[in-house]
Amino acid sequence: MYYRSGNYAMARGEFHRAAINDPYNADYAHNLAMAMRRQGDPSGAEQTLRKALDLDPGHQPSYHGLALIMKEQGRTAEAQELLSGWVAQQPYAHQAHVEMAWLQRETGDLTGAQASLRQALQIKPNDPIATAHLGQIYQDTNQPQLAQAMYRKSLATKFYQPELQARLASMDHGHSHGGVQTAGGAMLHG
Repeated sequence: MYYRSGNYAMARGEFHRAAINDPYNADYAHNLAMAMRRQGDPSGAEQTLRKALDLDPGHQPSYHGLALIMKEQGRTAEAQELLSGWVAQQPYAHQAHVEMAWLQRETGDLTGAQASLRQALQIKPNDPIATAHLGQIYQDTNQPQLAQAMYRKSLATKFYQPELQARLASMDHGHSHGGVQTAGGAMLHG
């Protein structure tokens, strides 16, 4: 509640207490790191995210948060190396491919992003995040019919996606706006 309302100091305190009470919970470490990032402590956040990944080597939110911090600091090559390493270590984890696609799209590599999303969908064919992001790629590359098909597929799997519903409604009416939520975004877990 504190995090969502922008009170990052209170959120950090609550997440810190939760992490102390359950030191092996990667979600709590991630949430603490995101509050630290919002408070302007990217190095502390990075250290805490690395701890979360030590606790859970496949923790998608922590990979996203760490790659986001690196990207914000101009360390894009390091972020790519981080996510490439995750894909190499866990090629069966569809989330790794989705995160790689997120970074590829952020850096303008739409072809690479599309390939990563297709790989994710080979592993988990109905993943709503991968299908939504592939729809975004299709929309970015002026392929509205394919974009709409992917958006509808995503909504069929996970209906409550207000931003995606609005995007699809806008496309159905011949308009285009806004972006789809990022794969990991600033979502809190736990």
